[in-house]
Order: sequence, then C-alpha cells, then structure tokens
Amino acid sequence: MTASVKTTNSPTREEFSERLLKGSVKKSYEPVVDIDWDAPLDPDKFFLPPKVVSLYGTPLWDGMTREQQIELSRQELVNTLSAGIWFENILNQALLRDMMHKDPTDLATHYALTELGDETRHMVMFGRAIERIGAKPVRPRYYQRVMINGLPLAFKGSLLWVAAMIGEEIFDSLQRQMMDDPELQPMVQRLMRIHVTEEARHIQFARDGLRRRVPEMPRISRFWVANLNGVGGLFFRYLFSNKVQYRRAGLPARAARRMARRSPHRHEVQASGFAPLAAFLDEVGLMGPIARRMWKRTHFLAGPTTDVADDPEDAACQDDEDVYDGPAVLHVGETDYPARVRLTGHLDPIDGQYHWQGTVFDGLPDDVLKRPKVSLSVNGRTAPARITERTPQGVYSVSGVGTPPFG
Repeated sequence: MTASVKTTNSPTREEFSERLLKGSVKKSYEPVVDIDWDAPLDPDKFFLPPKVVSLYGTPLWDGMTREQQIELSRQELVNTLSAGIWFENILNQALLRDMMHKDPTDLATHYALTELGDETRHMVMFGRAIERIGAKPVRPRYYQRVMINGLPLAFKGSLLWVAAMIGEEIFDSLQRQMMDDPELQPMVQRLMRIHVTEEARHIQFARDGLRRRVPEMPRISRFWVANLNGVGGLFFRYLFSNKVQYRRAGLPARAARRMARRSPHRHEVQASGFAPLAAFLDEVGLMGPIARRMWKRTHFLAGPTTDVADDPEDAACQDDEDVYDGPAVLHVGETDYPARVRLTGHLDPIDGQYHWQGTVFDGLPDDVLKRPKVSLSVNGRTAPARITERTPQGVYSVSGVGTPPFG
C-alpha cells in the first residue's frame, strides 16, 4: 500500500488556510436569513429527488401513490438532516479538542474555528428545516448518544480528517447530483446549495491536512486508519435504511429496509456518492484491504460481494416471503370490505410465533378502531387480525400473530 502524495510546488498549510479564509469571507451564508422559511411548500414536489429515495426502483416503490412517495422522501430527508446534526456535533467536539494542542495564532487554527462556525450554522439550518416541514427529528438512542460523546476522544490526527471526509463527502457528492432536480422542494434546493458551497471548503481543508500527514505516519498508524475507515460503510448503510423513516411513512419497516438494502439501483446511488472519496483514499494510500472489503459488502464500492446480514432478526427470516401487495377482504363484524393491502411478517425468535403486519389502503368505517378485532382473507386464506391505528396518510395499520393470510 503506497501513498502518491504530491507536495512539489504546493502551498504551505498556512497559505492554503489563508486562501480558504478569504473564500469564507467572500462567500458564506447565514441560513436564518438566506433561506425563505416562510415560503409555502409545494404539495406535489419531493423532499429528496425520487431516484435518491432508498426504495426507488423496487416493487414497494412502484406500488406507492405519488403522495406516499413524497411522504417517504420527507421522512428520509428528516432522517438525513438529523444524522447531519449529530455528525456536525461530533466533528465540532473533535475540532475543539484538537485545537487545544494548536497554536491559536496559526491561520490553520483560524480556519478550523471558521469551520466550527459554519457547522454550527448548518446544525441550526438542519433543525429549522425539520421544523419547517412539520416533522420530528430522528433522535439517537441512549447507547448511540454515549458513542457520539465518546467518538471525539478517538478522532485525532489523521483519523479526524478521514472521519470528517467520510461524514461530509458522501453527502456532498449526492447533494451535487440532486440539488438542481426540478422535482425538489425549492427550500431543500436552497439548503443543499448553501451546504455544498461551504462544505467544499471543509473538504479541501481535510484533504490538505491528510495529504500532509500521510507521508509522516508510522506504518502501523497508516494501516490502522486505512482499514478502520471501512466502518463508515456500516454506518451509512444503517443510516440510509433506518427503519424509523419507513415506519413513519406507514410502511412495513423491516421489509422496506430489507428491500432497500437489496436494491441494485440503491447500490448504484451509494457507489456514485462514495466514488470521489474512494478515489482520494486510493490516491493517498488509505484504502486498506479490510476497508475495501467493508465498503464493497455495504455496496458503496462496486464489485462482487456478499451482503452483510441486516441483523439477527432479519437473518432469521430472510427465507420468509418478503411482501404481499394485492387484494384482500377485511371482515369487520358481519360486513366484508374488499381492500388493497400490503403485508409482511417474520418469525419472532423470542416467542417463537409468526408476527405479520401491514397497511390497509382502502376506506373503512369510522368506528373500526372501536372494534379493532377483525379477520383478513387473502386468496381464500383467513386469519384473525387487529386494526391498530389510522395513520396520518388516512390508511390503516393491521397486524396479527400466527399463520398469516398470505404466503
């Protein structure tokens, strides 16, 4: 593993930082006033371009109405912005700790402080956007918050710059591809343009720092950083297929996540987003064999690979039927209601029973939630069920335990 790092006639770290500082003075944003937060949202436009939504190109996506597709794009944007807030938090903590050991008169330190200011405004911008589109942020669980608070302690030296690039470059590359999409909400377009403009300088700063460090790194440190970065693939795989976004959109969360992770189109989107960073890591000799394998297995690098198992519960049910989407009859009391349903299920390893759930898309009587015990028939097979809720999209959630009516 070699590093081909160009240093001849390149500017010093101070000169490079001065150039970035001048760029920040010339072109920076204040999202509170640079985005029209009062402009109405277009109900017929997406919050992420359709081709970037995780389920695009799958049977589940094709069976959704445009309204449902837009809602899924809204929830996926919220999930992404929420993750952005937590990552910027980690990066800011790590930068502040790093600056404790730097000369406060250096221009590189001054630019790091400038980047801190940019990232703080980005967190405000992301939070404001989540509030504006009428959603709730996706918050980390307790153990995830513990990890978030601990990571800045580990992000030091070259690992800090690699972590910064992994967190910034994949999003940046995808945003550049989609921010001019005519089907995108104007507010989201503006947000992405602001973010891309300022992140471009942050990425240059991180790349320059890493280029200078790599030739001086001990062999063991270089091996460590070159292979540890593959964990980023697992993180983004989890992020891009977070079950919360599917559940909030009224979809069967586990089946939707499994379908997204197996989607060839999704693999292409991920690989295109990672391509610029992959090329850079190769250039400086920080794409180790273990990392390369991890990026491939999570489909951020193209090539033959074996999928990573979703989780123990998913692995236990990978041989089950994924999704039934079609006609059914819901029996409520003595009345039958023909309806379209989308159902999935899994064998629960804890109680040993088959649990199934899904959505009823057609209208039901207003009092159906007062008598939630019903039965559902699919192709002559009937199973007891429960209507659990009416979702904000106006459809009903149904669930059951035992032999399902489909499959």
